[in-house]
Amino acid sequence: MEDSYRTYLHTPPHYFVPNAMYMVTASTLEKQPLLGESRRKEFFLQILFERSHLLGWNLEAWAVLNNHHHFIAQAPEDAKTLKKLIQQVHSITAIQFNRWDNTPGRQVWQNYWDTCLTYEKSYLARLRYVHENPVKHGLVDNAANYPFCSYKWFMETGNEDLKQQVFNQPIDKVNVFDDF
Repeated sequence: MEDSYRTYLHTPPHYFVPNAMYMVTASTLEKQPLLGESRRKEFFLQILFERSHLLGWNLEAWAVLNNHHHFIAQAPEDAKTLKKLIQQVHSITAIQFNRWDNTPGRQVWQNYWDTCLTYEKSYLARLRYVHENPVKHGLVDNAANYPFCSYKWFMETGNEDLKQQVFNQPIDKVNVFDDF
C-alpha cells in the first residue's frame, strides 16, 4: 500500500503511511474533566487496548488524563484505519461515560489530532513526552506512580537501548497541542 493524504471536512489533511508511527492527542469537549475518576481512565484504556488490537495498531505509549489523552502507535498496513480506531474508542467511551452520568447524547469528545512521525528524533522525543505527560500536568512527581500512562510498563518491558535513547532525548521543543 502506498502513502496517501486524506482530507476530512473542517480538518487539515491526514497523512497515512503503512506501518508508520503516529501520535494522537484528543480532548474532551471544552476541556471538561470527564475522565477524572479512575474507573473512567481504566475503562478508556481497556477500550483503547481492545480496539487497537482488533484494528492492528501496536501501542507504544499512552497517557490518559482528566480531560485528554495521548497515544503513540504503529499503524498496520492500512494506516487509514486510524480514523476508525479513534471513532470506535471515542464512541464506546462516550456512551459509557454518559450512562454513568445519566446524560444520554451528551458530546464527550471534542476533536483529535494525529501526527505521522517520520523522523527518529521526533518519534523518540514524543515517546518520552507521552510517557512523562502526567508529570507535565502536575498529577505526579514521578510518572512511574501514575497508573494511567505507559511509563512504568515501558520501564519494565522496554529494550534498554531504546529506553536510553528515549530518556536522553530533549522534549523542551516538542510541539504538541497539549493546552489542557
